Amino acid sequence: MINPFNQYLKDKGDTMNIEVDPASFPVELGYSFVASDTGTVYEIGIRLPDSGNTYTVTLWDGVNQAVLARKNIEVNSPSGFAYFDLTSTNEQVSIAANHTYVISVNTNPVNTPPAGKAVDYNIYDVSRTDRADIFPMTESYITFQYEYTQASYTPTFPGLLSTYLNFLNGIVDIGFRHTGQ
Repeated sequence: MINPFNQYLKDKGDTMNIEVDPASFPVELGYSFVASDTGTVYEIGIRLPDSGNTYTVTLWDGVNQAVLARKNIEVNSPSGFAYFDLTSTNEQVSIAANHTYVISVNTNPVNTPPAGKAVDYNIYDVSRTDRADIFPMTESYITFQYEYTQASYTPTFPGLLSTYLNFLNGIVDIGFRHTGQ
């Protein structure tokens, strides 16, 4: 079992720069990925700066843009990931080898902010201090390929390719278990 992006941040921690970006409008932020062998996505997760907010995270088929899993996840700590265990609701997703998938988050909070508090769409900007590329990023059987975005107040497939390989916005992740063919 592996959480690829979480593992990457642990492995590269001293070369990573993570800063809050006070975004002025909500977007769908996601990463395309492929698995080098069959397996199962058993959890989906996010790391965002605003504790107490709940966000919608979606696992997509990257080819036909079908929703494979979608869950609302509450951020409990800005310094760690919050995951939803898909096995708890029997909604784990089988992953085919060499097929493109996308994991994304909509940065418009699902929950209403407390009275008097403005809605913010804060995300993290992530870069490497050594200016090396982040994408493509391989951890175990998973390779995150590219970042995609789409301005939207509601979950939508993120169809706009980011051309940066050494910089990304937001942090989303999966929990993957290799099952083999």
